[in-house]
Amino acid sequence: ESKDVEFLIRCSYLELYNEEIRDLLCNPKAQTKCELKEDAQKGIFVKNLTDVVVESKEDLEAMLDKGLGNRTVASTLMNSESSRSHSIFTIIIEMTSKDKDTGKEMIRAGKLNLVD
Repeated sequence: ESKDVEFLIRCSYLELYNEEIRDLLCNPKAQTKCELKEDAQKGIFVKNLTDVVVESKEDLEAMLDKGLGNRTVASTLMNSESSRSHSIFTIIIEMTSKDKDTGKEMIRAGKLNLVD
């Protein structure tokens, strides 16, 4: 039964700092401007945001660590490395399977946003 099921797991990581959206998973030297957009099909999305396909828990943790390393931090009186921004780490899980009765391919998707 489970051999007919396929999974695709993707992630993205963005930072909102000084009213600008930064992609935390792209190369900081090749940073392209990210813009908030709205589309009738996609809904609200961030244009030019890196979307990484991961194959394991370790891959997912590596992307989280990479993004954390790219966040904007500065010292404050209370904390030597205070985050000066907000961030969203998004995990998207898609499951594809075939309906046993009709033979049609079905896709289910879920999105988890971790906000800091």
